[in-house]
Amino acid sequence: MLIAVIGLGVAVLLVYLPGAFRSSGVQQSGLHNRIEIEQNARFTDSFAKNRRNLPGLSLLTRNPHVMERLIRYVGVDKQQVSASLVRLRWKTTLEEIVLAKLCGALLVLAALIYLYFAFQMGQNISYDQLLPLIAALVAFLLPTQYLEWADKKAKQEIQQQIPVFFSIVQALVEAGMPIHSAVKATARRDPSRLGRELAWMDVEERQYGNWRKALEETAYRWEVDGFVAIALEINEALTKGISISKLLADQVEEQLRQQESEAEAGINRLQVRLLPFLIVFMGIPLMFLVMGPAFMGIGEKL
Repeated sequence: MLIAVIGLGVAVLLVYLPGAFRSSGVQQSGLHNRIEIEQNARFTDSFAKNRRNLPGLSLLTRNPHVMERLIRYVGVDKQQVSASLVRLRWKTTLEEIVLAKLCGALLVLAALIYLYFAFQMGQNISYDQLLPLIAALVAFLLPTQYLEWADKKAKQEIQQQIPVFFSIVQALVEAGMPIHSAVKATARRDPSRLGRELAWMDVEERQYGNWRKALEETAYRWEVDGFVAIALEINEALTKGISISKLLADQVEEQLRQQESEAEAGINRLQVRLLPFLIVFMGIPLMFLVMGPAFMGIGEKL
């Protein structure tokens, strides 16, 4: 009951708190002022169509100092979360992540208050009474943990797709196609994550000025070693005017060897983790199989 009351109070606070921070403004007169107000309102409505109207979100967006304080309070790594959101191209914003963490923190606080009053009243804390606290902790940790998991998974996909993608690029380059045309042609026909990222090169080329700079920034943004190495090799080859096909072949071969080494290391780690289960499920039956006849002989002698 107490958690429901506290949750209702928090919901009311989040709904009506942003209104207390809005300035009423000064009444402006004049035709030009009224036209400007109408235009600003129309532009605001146009750009806000795709935004989520969550309670408290506008407050965080319009008050950077409040946003910075909440980031420190809820323990969000601003740089890492922002970089992950940019890489994944989610519509979720940093403000929404912070707001979700704040709601989870309030739920944790409400659960702790409930347990405190239950303990003060002499009640025995049971497992059922701990379930709200566990659920609140999950709600507090879920936004950033899920984002980190999705970002790590995306990086692994990029790393695994590099050899196949750039082997196709190498074949097109050997056939006489320029490197930028080969990358764009492969990206248009490749439905993988790496192909979708490189398909954005046309947009990012306008942003950074040239294709080489856009490729380098894309590789640095994903922070995948193999992708960065290939982007640097392409830039160096274009700068020096040397053959790109041989450099791409060497990089693809190196990435394949690295993936084979990682697969072997993963198998070795799996074998080490399964060794205790192997000893338990096979060692004990084998021990009884070997020592059983001896025990039976001792029993007969006794």
